[in-house]
Amino acid sequence: MKDQEILAGFNGQGTAEFTLRGPDVAQSDRITAIGFELGYDLREAICVTRGQWRMIYVRNDSPEVRLRVQGAVERMRAGGPLLPQVWGAVGAPHGGRRLITATEAASARRSITAYETHGATSVVVLVALLSLGCFVLVWVRRDVPGPAVGLAVVGAALAATALLTPRLMKRWYERNRQTVARFEQARNQQWGPPPPPPGKGTHPDQRGEGS
Repeated sequence: MKDQEILAGFNGQGTAEFTLRGPDVAQSDRITAIGFELGYDLREAICVTRGQWRMIYVRNDSPEVRLRVQGAVERMRAGGPLLPQVWGAVGAPHGGRRLITATEAASARRSITAYETHGATSVVVLVALLSLGCFVLVWVRRDVPGPAVGLAVVGAALAATALLTPRLMKRWYERNRQTVARFEQARNQQWGPPPPPPGKGTHPDQRGEGS
């Protein structure tokens, strides 16, 4: 899917929907990043079938987002990039930090939303059930030492994973939050949103009048 097709999908309506198949599925984070620049938040990512996803975005009309969209429109009109990429540091250009792309920041936002929505419970329950299943099989195969020992080792490893998962996922969540925070801070320094216009401003021309 080309950028022009993605831009056409974010046409100012209240919602935007993309059905991704095959290789296009790999562009889901890029689509989310472009939508973010144009004021759309990902509401839902649905796995329709194997190799097919439906991405649903909703337009965010908050004042802060309107300023961000206005800044993105002015940046592109001035010949700037569609998606900014920034060095995740304050001050010096590189500051000892790695480059953070808008696509990476979009992926981090998706992960943050998933964690805040579902937490670690579902993963822990799944791994714990797998561990329990291994130990049940150990009991069933207790007369066959070889397979029973192997299953016991796998079950113990899964049990340890279930115990460590909440801490690991929390650490992963905090890391994603830091990535987004560094991206936004450096992005605002480099491409900062324009000052609000006097009086009641109009929404950028990326918005449709009929929605």
